[in-house]
Amino acid sequence: MIAPSTTREALLEAAADHLQRVGWASFSFRDLATVVGIRAPSIHHHFPTKGDLGVALVAWMRQRRATHEANLMESFPDPRDRLLALGDLIADHICAQHQSCPIYALQAEFPVLPEAVQQEVSAWIEDAISGLTRWLTEGRARGSLRFPGEPADHALVVWSVLQQGTQLTRTRPGTDFRVLVRQLVAGMTP
Repeated sequence: MIAPSTTREALLEAAADHLQRVGWASFSFRDLATVVGIRAPSIHHHFPTKGDLGVALVAWMRQRRATHEANLMESFPDPRDRLLALGDLIADHICAQHQSCPIYALQAEFPVLPEAVQQEVSAWIEDAISGLTRWLTEGRARGSLRFPGEPADHALVVWSVLQQGTQLTRTRPGTDFRVLVRQLVAGMTP
C-alpha cells in the first residue's frame, strides 16, 4: 500500500479501514485522530462534521472504484475475464483481510446515515451496477457471456453475489470468494 500523501488522504484511508471494522455509528473523530497521529479537533479543519467526512469518503471511494474499473477494462478486454479479475481483486483486497467493503458497511447502516452520505452511497452503487451492466452487455455482444433477461437485471444478480459473497467469507468459515465468483461466471459462460 502506498503511504498517503496528505493528512486528508490519511484520514480518508483511516476512515475506510475503521468503517470496515466497526461501522458508521461506532467510529469517531477521536478514533481517526489516534490512527493518523493528530489531535481530534484538527480533523475538523478537513471535515467540519462526520457527515462531511462521509461524503468525502464515498466520493474518494467512487474515484478509486472508477480507476479500478478502468484498469480492469484495459487489462482484460474480454468481459468474462474481467469479471473473474474483479473477483480476484475483491478476494485479495477485502476477503483476504476478513473485511467488508466500506460501501457495504454503509449500506447496512443506510437509514441512520446523513442524507448527503446516503446520496453518495447510492451514486457509488449505481456507478458499480452501471459498470457491470456495460460489461454484461459487451460480453453478450461478443458471445463470451450468456444469461437470461436484460443485462441491467442480471447486473443486480452479479452485484448481489459480489456483495453477499464478501459477507459470507467473514461469517462462514471456509467460504472461498473466488469459488463463488468462478461459479457465477461459469453459469454465464456459453
